[in-house]
Amino acid sequence: MSVRHYVLLATDGFIQLPTTPELCPAPDTLKSVYVFGFAGGLYKADNKTVNAALDWRDPDNWPYLQSLTSKASIPSPAVWAEVGDDLYITLINLGMPVSGIEDPHTVHMHGAHVATQLDGFPESSFGVPMWMDKNAKPPTATYYFHPENPGTMMYHCHQEASEHVQMGMYGALVIYPSYKSLEAAGIEKSKKGYWFLKGEYQPQIPPTATNRSFAYNNVKTFFDSEYVMLLSDIDSVWHESVQTGTAFNAVNFKPDFWLVNGRAFPDTLYPHPQTLPAGNAAESPVNYESYVKIRSGEKFLLRMINMGYQVVPWHIHGWHFTVAGKDAHVSPFLQMAQKEGMADREAVQMGFTLTFGSGETYDLLLTADDKRALYRNYIVNGQDGLPSLCRQMARLKAADPAVIADIPINPVLCPKPETVNYPEICREPAGDVNDNFFPQFYPMHNHDDYKVTNNGAYPGGQLAYIQTDAPLPKPNGEKTLPVEERVTRRLKNIEMRYQEVERRDKMIFVKEEEIEKYAEIYKK
Repeated sequence: MSVRHYVLLATDGFIQLPTTPELCPAPDTLKSVYVFGFAGGLYKADNKTVNAALDWRDPDNWPYLQSLTSKASIPSPAVWAEVGDDLYITLINLGMPVSGIEDPHTVHMHGAHVATQLDGFPESSFGVPMWMDKNAKPPTATYYFHPENPGTMMYHCHQEASEHVQMGMYGALVIYPSYKSLEAAGIEKSKKGYWFLKGEYQPQIPPTATNRSFAYNNVKTFFDSEYVMLLSDIDSVWHESVQTGTAFNAVNFKPDFWLVNGRAFPDTLYPHPQTLPAGNAAESPVNYESYVKIRSGEKFLLRMINMGYQVVPWHIHGWHFTVAGKDAHVSPFLQMAQKEGMADREAVQMGFTLTFGSGETYDLLLTADDKRALYRNYIVNGQDGLPSLCRQMARLKAADPAVIADIPINPVLCPKPETVNYPEICREPAGDVNDNFFPQFYPMHNHDDYKVTNNGAYPGGQLAYIQTDAPLPKPNGEKTLPVEERVTRRLKNIEMRYQEVERRDKMIFVKEEEIEKYAEIYKK
C-alpha cells in the first residue's frame, strides 16, 4: 500500500468558452469567464518526491507557490489512490485577487465519509484562511483519507458551497482496487500474467492488465481504457457578479454554458491541457480527456460525475452501457454475476440514457461491438433492391456538400485539424484495414438538448465524441492455451474422475454389504 500526498492551492482564474461550433475559432469569438479553482497536484508518492516545488515548508518554494495565484483551472487536478492507501491533501489558500475575495476554503472528499474533523464542512469543522504574509510559512491544513472501497468520487470546496462549487472548485477523485483487495475477492494474477477468479482462468483479461484495469473488486468490471466525464454548468451572469462584486441571488441561477471536464463542445474534442505526457502515466493514470478513442471490440469505462446543479440525462449512441457501480459501490447485479459465474449480460443493469443528479457518480462499462456483420453489406454494397448507402451519400454530397459532415479525428490539433467524412471512407482501396467502414463516430451528450449549446449556439455544451477504429488483426493459427489454463482444465478433469471413482467405490461398497447380508441369510 502506498502513501500519496497532494498539495492543492485555492485561487482564481479565467477559462475561455467557445460561442460558435467552429473548430479552432478566432480568439475574439471566445468568452472569458471568471472562475475559482485549485492549482497544484501530486507532491509525493511513498518516499519519492514527484514535484519538490510543492513543498510549502521550504521557503525557497514560496515564490513558486505564490506564482500559481490566479492560475486556477476547471476541473481541478485529478486525485487518485488505491484501496488501502494513505491519501493526504494539503490545502493552501492563495486568495482571489481578481475579485478581492478573501474567503477561507476547504477540501471535501465527496463520498469518502471520513471523520468529521477531516470532512471539509466548515460549519462543523474549520476553514483554511488566506496566505496573507507572503514572507511567512502559509497556514495549511492536511486532509487524510484511507479508502476502503474502489470507485469514482469527487472533491470540492465546501466553504459557501452554493457559490464556490458553481465557481469551479472541484475535481475528480478516483479510487482503484489494489492487488490485495482483488485477492480478497478471489481475483489473482499469476507470475506469468494470467488472471484467475477463485482458481478459474479468465481468458478475457489480458496479461497486460493491472489492478488499475478494474473499476471494482470484480472481474466483470475489467476495462481496456477509462475516461472521466465530469459534468458541470455555468451561469455566466453569476460568475460576472462575483468578479465585479455585485449582488446575485442564487435562486436566480440560469446556466448558459454546460461543460464536460471544464470545456464545452467543440473544445471537448481537443487534447486536454491537464493531461500529462505518456511517460507519466504511472503518476497520473486518470485524466480529463473527453474524446473517447477505442478499437472495435474493446471494453471502456466512463466515470460519470455530476458536479452541476441540474439533473443530467446523459445519452450514449452506439451501444447499451452496463452500470458497473454507483457512488463508489459495485453493482449488486455484477456481484451476483461474479458469484454465480454468469455471462457478462445475463444479470446486469443496462441502458442507453443515464439520468443522474448533482453529487452522484456512476461507472458505466461499454463494449464497442463490431457492427460490420449487420450493416456493412448495405452501407458498402446495397441490399434488398436498395443502392448502397455509400452511393446515396455521394449523391447527397453532389447535391449539397454542406449536408455531409466533416468529422474531426482525434486528436484534434489546431490550427489545421484532420477530418474525414463517410463518402471518403467509402472510397477506401480494396484491402484497406478500415474495410470501407471505419472509423465509426458516436456522440454522447446531455439529452436536454438545449444544453448542447453555448449560450444558445448549437452544437455546443455537453457533447463529446466516441471514435471507434478497426479492430486489431487476430493472430494467425490456432490460439495456444496458456499453461495456467491447461493446468486448471487438467485439475478439473482429475477432480471429475476422482468424484466418479468415489461414486463407483460407494456403489461397490453397497453391493458388497448386500452380498454379505444375503450370504448370512443363506447360511442360516
